[in-house]
Amino acid sequence: MVTTNESAHSTQKSLVGRVRSAIKSAGINHSEVARHIGLDASKLSKSLAGTRKFRVEEISGIAELTDVTTDWLTTGRKTRPPRRHMVSEARPEEAGEATAALTSASVADDTEAPDAPVVEEPWMSKGTRNRAKIIAAAWELYADRGIDKVRTEDVARASGLTASAVNYHFRTKNQLLQAALRYSLEVIGRTRDLNEPSDPVSVLRRFARMHAGVDVRIRRVWSIWIQSWARASTDADARANLAGVYGEWLEMMTGVVLAGQREGTIRTGDTALIVKALSIFIDGLGVARSTEQMPLTDEEALCMLENYLNAHVLTDDLPTQTQGRGTAPGCPELTQ
Repeated sequence: MVTTNESAHSTQKSLVGRVRSAIKSAGINHSEVARHIGLDASKLSKSLAGTRKFRVEEISGIAELTDVTTDWLTTGRKTRPPRRHMVSEARPEEAGEATAALTSASVADDTEAPDAPVVEEPWMSKGTRNRAKIIAAAWELYADRGIDKVRTEDVARASGLTASAVNYHFRTKNQLLQAALRYSLEVIGRTRDLNEPSDPVSVLRRFARMHAGVDVRIRRVWSIWIQSWARASTDADARANLAGVYGEWLEMMTGVVLAGQREGTIRTGDTALIVKALSIFIDGLGVARSTEQMPLTDEEALCMLENYLNAHVLTDDLPTQTQGRGTAPGCPELTQ
């Protein structure tokens, strides 16, 4: 029998999932949502992580902003929310801030990195499809050729569109670069798994090893991140772009850590500090591997990841059904 508390928790998780889906499909970043509903960004993050309940007026504001009904957000009665055709119709200054409405398949297992997200779906308007094509094309070109070497004409040719179409959706290169950075989150983040992880430890391990560059198929992700970090060191616009997108990545990882803390598999304490420290460790490992600044095998990288998780993130008494310590081949455990 399902208890009242369990039922309420399930209802709350479903609500949070639909809110996230509506925001993502509308292509709106979280800071814009927070501004629209008059909510502090940190409180919105807590609500999206499931640690704070949405107020009725906040749900109404989100429904209005994302063009879905409050009935769908609160009950899920419709098969899917109406899609908001706002990306191609938005004012130019808003278009660069909107995230492409892209969908993705679940990752099959924790040994494979996902392919790039699908850039076309039947529900997409022509403008949304074109914008998605532009972002996907720019993402590949930025990674393979270098951000500074890619022209608008190159993106237009690669996407099968015109230069005027690219300029319509993205007035500046910084806007397109920000969209490409968010596209990297789609490639590596798999938002659906991160939002409501059924097994936080497995999800954390999977995304840690992917983000750390163990799988060579995410080379393009790291190429764009490293280039963006370099630009951010001297360019204020690039720094703002990177900070916004990186904040979204930290928020997604925070949701996984909070889920693990609730079920007792991830250590309690300062959640934000745990997430930041883990991200810094993963970033350093990913940079070392992708730039080949030091010789590191997959086995060594996996050992480093496993040892870090065991020492700083996972609890000491993980359930037996959870993948345990020293799961990387030939990886010795740290001595206490």
